[in-house]
Amino acid sequence: MRLRLLTAALLGTVLAATLAAPAAQAAAPPTPGPISAVTATTGPGAGEVTLSWRQDGSNTTAFVIETGLTVFSSTDHSLPLHGRGSKTFTVAKSRRSVTLTAAQVASAGASLGSANHVFYRFRAVNQTTAGTSTRTWPYLQSFGVRPISAPTTGTLLRVATFNVHTATPMAGFPSWLSRVDKVSDTILSRNPGVVGLQELGITPADGSGPSMTAQTQAQSLVASLARKGAGRYKLVRTTRYVMPGSPSAVQGARILYDSSRYRLLSSCLDTTNGVAWSSSCTVRLRLLSGDSETARRRAGFAILQDRTTGTKFFVVAAHLDQRHSTSAATDAVYENLRAGQVADILGQVARSNPSALPVVLAGDLNTYQPNVGGYLAHDALVRAGYYDTASALTQVNLRYPTINKMACTLAIPMVGSFPGWGTRIDVVMVKGLRGAVRSENVLQRSDCARPSDHNLVVADVRLP
Repeated sequence: MRLRLLTAALLGTVLAATLAAPAAQAAAPPTPGPISAVTATTGPGAGEVTLSWRQDGSNTTAFVIETGLTVFSSTDHSLPLHGRGSKTFTVAKSRRSVTLTAAQVASAGASLGSANHVFYRFRAVNQTTAGTSTRTWPYLQSFGVRPISAPTTGTLLRVATFNVHTATPMAGFPSWLSRVDKVSDTILSRNPGVVGLQELGITPADGSGPSMTAQTQAQSLVASLARKGAGRYKLVRTTRYVMPGSPSAVQGARILYDSSRYRLLSSCLDTTNGVAWSSSCTVRLRLLSGDSETARRRAGFAILQDRTTGTKFFVVAAHLDQRHSTSAATDAVYENLRAGQVADILGQVARSNPSALPVVLAGDLNTYQPNVGGYLAHDALVRAGYYDTASALTQVNLRYPTINKMACTLAIPMVGSFPGWGTRIDVVMVKGLRGAVRSENVLQRSDCARPSDHNLVVADVRLP
């Protein structure tokens, strides 16, 4: 009897424990079948991109494409989970390719003419009442978009931008006089009609202290070009932008033009009351609250006219604030400043270009797509209707950085096992012109005697 009672008690305990236990968790749905051969190609239409992949269709209810303007990862904890401007696109399980429309690509941050690229990750999804399982293609990849067709008629205009680096001595950096002829040779190698220059200042070319009589860096470049038989190249402005003795940042945003092809129409005075300085044809760019005037930058502008056709166009040479921070919040402050400086330039263009002539802006924006604080200065130009000529029909060395840091060897950066995109802070952007015929990031992959820490960037566009 006692054995029976103990057994009954034991059974009761087991039954009670069984009734109290939670229901078994439903099994997750099966993982989608393996994915292979995920690729992206531009087109077929302007601003579009077509993605293709392989998969046997097993255990799959849909495919998902996640995009971002910066790199991202779900496994590398040093990277954010999602890229800036993250966007997802869902594709039916029966598809093995999809074309993202120009509107969809623009919503991902690469609008037509922005020359932005998009990082993307591809995954297959199996979503059932039991839950969701995924299989992710293990590689982060990227794509650019198909550009618009450039006109085949009209006068060809070759515009360049070139940050030539200041003549102010810097430890470990070659002197200006050892580089000026290389700078001239680089410019002449592409024979541009107009060049927006940065850091071509009014300090003595030999790197000596302040002087009112020594040859300036700006003058020395023109003299070097003349020695090489290119005296046709002139500067819109050659003197300082502020009164001598006044605090200012490097007054180096200047416009060089081929006077045999183009005529200067703007009245850009080099003197004020007989003294070699003038603020004419310059844009005073804003500062942050608390900045001193030693940080003040100016952009240069002018109206030029084609001597053959009579076509007029507006040119801006710009060099935006250079400050950055590893803190996203602090860097956003600097990026908002650069966007504000773009607004200053756009305001001047509106005032000085009432006829809405085509505009060419050549400059060092000091910002780039993966910048931690955003790409607001470039975004502001795109929103204002400017077309980045890096999105040209023919693109040369687009994936290389435009800033070389005087490195002996340049390489295309990699994103995992796939080629990425180099830092592109030097741009030629146009408004009132349709597209661009060709763009080139001028560089030698191996060169231990570079003329500057930036590359010459050249674009071919057509004037109406």
